[in-house]
Parts: sequence; structure tokens; C-alpha cells
Amino acid sequence: MAFVRRKGKSYYLVHNVREDGHVRQVHLACLGNRPRVSAEVLAEVQRNHPQLQLDWSAVRQRASETFASPFADLEGATMLIRAMKTMQEDLQELDWNLLRQRSEQNGQGEQAEARMAELLQAMEGLRSQLDARLKHPPRQGGSSHSGTDFQSGTERESNGD
Repeated sequence: MAFVRRKGKSYYLVHNVREDGHVRQVHLACLGNRPRVSAEVLAEVQRNHPQLQLDWSAVRQRASETFASPFADLEGATMLIRAMKTMQEDLQELDWNLLRQRSEQNGQGEQAEARMAELLQAMEGLRSQLDARLKHPPRQGGSSHSGTDFQSGTERESNGD
């Protein structure tokens, strides 16, 4: 049975196997700082370890029950802010024409078109997640039961507050 193990600040997907009467842990995937078994992780493990038959829903459920979200504390929020700032900078530097041109020069035109379509799809997914979070901002005072909604500075200014 596969399970998620924490070592330091990172999480790993591991599996115990018995060899010559001894139990040995097989490292299936590094999950980084998030104990999330994503579809990409699942595909990677299936590709690298096709002999393993794992109950992925049970693995995901145990991971979600065992580990708190890395964004449940201020350190996690700081990491998310850093990642978002990096993504903003990366998106500002994204040049579709240059990517297409260089890919065609390298004989990778079809691969580039597929990757750009994948990138656009990922950006749409990001947009929908951002829209969902922005529609339901945190409440003031830190309590989800507080009656006052949090407003960003631009909203306050436009409301005359």
C-alpha cells in the first residue's frame, strides 16, 4: 500500500515492498511541500512503476486526512505569495510569437502548438480558481463567521470609504 510520508518540509509518496524477508521503502514520487497526489503524480508513478496496483482514492484520502494544508499557516501563505509573484513575472515575460518562432526553427512546431494550447488551458484553470477565490474573500477579523466582508483597497476607494 502506498502512502505519503513527510521528511523535513517535503512530502514523498512511498510504497513498502518485502524482499528476502525484509521490508524496503520504494520512493514513488516527490510531492514537494504539498502532500497532494495529483493526476500528474499518478501518471508519473504508473509510468515509472507499471507493476504496482494501487488504490489511488485510498492513497489520496489518507493523505488528505493525515496532513493539514500547507496553506493553513503563515509560512504556507508566504510561500503562496512568492509563487504567485514568480508566476506574474513569468507571465509578463511570455511571448507567444517568440515561442512559436523558436519552436519552428528547432523543428518543434507541432509540439509548440500543443504546449501553447496546454498552457492556455492551464491559464483558464488558474483564472477560474482566482475568480472563485476573489468572489469569496476572507472575512475581517479572521473568523469565517464574522459579519463584515473584507474589501481590497481599490474596492474601498471606489466605495468612498
